[in-house]
Amino acid sequence: MMVAVAIMVAACTHTQPSGTGRLTVATFNIEWLGDGVADSKPRSDGEYMRIADIIIKTEADVIGVQEIENQAALNKVLRFLKQEHEYEGIVLEGSGQQHTGLLWRKGIEVTPKGAYMPLVTSAGRSRPGLVVECKKGDFDWVMMVVHLKSTSRFDSTTALREQARTIRLQQADAIVRWADSVITNKDMDVVVVGDFNDFPDRKANATLTAIVEHDGLHFTTGALTSCKDSKWKTIDHVVVSSTMKSRLLDPSIRSENFYQYLEKPDAEKVSDHCPVVVSFRLP
Repeated sequence: MMVAVAIMVAACTHTQPSGTGRLTVATFNIEWLGDGVADSKPRSDGEYMRIADIIIKTEADVIGVQEIENQAALNKVLRFLKQEHEYEGIVLEGSGQQHTGLLWRKGIEVTPKGAYMPLVTSAGRSRPGLVVECKKGDFDWVMMVVHLKSTSRFDSTTALREQARTIRLQQADAIVRWADSVITNKDMDVVVVGDFNDFPDRKANATLTAIVEHDGLHFTTGALTSCKDSKWKTIDHVVVSSTMKSRLLDPSIRSENFYQYLEKPDAEKVSDHCPVVVSFRLP
């Protein structure tokens, strides 16, 4: 797989973002965000602007994004974010039409480290993780944005569904190996954000077991429910290492549920996922 990280501008700036006493992290699957050319989910300029407005409402310093076609697609949102709200962004491009990326406010130092390829399995469609090193003020951490294998309508047989779950099990194992390596070799805080396509307290056919059972990794968002149906658990998560968890501001864990304030047709043009948001106390 050919993978390239497209950098819009130099990541390190001298402008400090608001809220210097806290770090706010989010993740947002922007369902089939396209570049305007033969898109799977066509959008108008007004709809790109609405997506940008929802990102602003998260008040996130860094936000992992998924299902981004390419840098041009992310730029269609960034043009509404770059001026007054001063966000920048990158996409980890490769084959296919759905990639991971990252948005961050100016004042956050972001150093892209490329693709984490062990998340790509030979058994079926899967995507690498986007790895970056980040710093806000004197606080730094290593972050990976992921989009794990789904069990979708295309998995039309028992065998295909089992294959999808097996891939996700392998990807959870790979995330644990990566996190252990960072914690051991770099002695840095770890954050993993993204669409995990599962929830941590699933009992039957659980696939995130390796992360759930790891003493040093913690799902901060496991109690959140889907914005589309409150009977469903969210599959979008922020996972952190133990030292990061000690800085967690519990009241901050939330979903930016735009289905509550947009008309349903407008909300569905944004995404079938809502951003999940978590804040941490800084030193």
